[in-house]
Amino acid sequence: MLQIVSITDARNNLAKLINRIQATKQPVVIVQDSSPSVVIYPYNEIVKQEKERDQLFKVKFQKIFAEGKKSFKKYLRNKSIEVPRSEDKAYSIIKNA
Repeated sequence: MLQIVSITDARNNLAKLINRIQATKQPVVIVQDSSPSVVIYPYNEIVKQEKERDQLFKVKFQKIFAEGKKSFKKYLRNKSIEVPRSEDKAYSIIKNA
């Protein structure tokens, strides 16, 4: 469950608040003038999420790249064009398509 703390409580108990965040690995919302103002988030959780996001991006990119490569080869077969052995040749074929 999301933890909500007033800015006054956060200021008066910052060390305890940080210890609680590190122990629970849960973010805390700081409220100022009865409105959410900021979130304090465990650093290790941010690093973990960044790594997961990067890995997911790489997996998606590789999948899309493989699909593009497969489609390009299919296009070449349909046009009876030999599969190029260099990037320059491939770009030339794409440019002139």
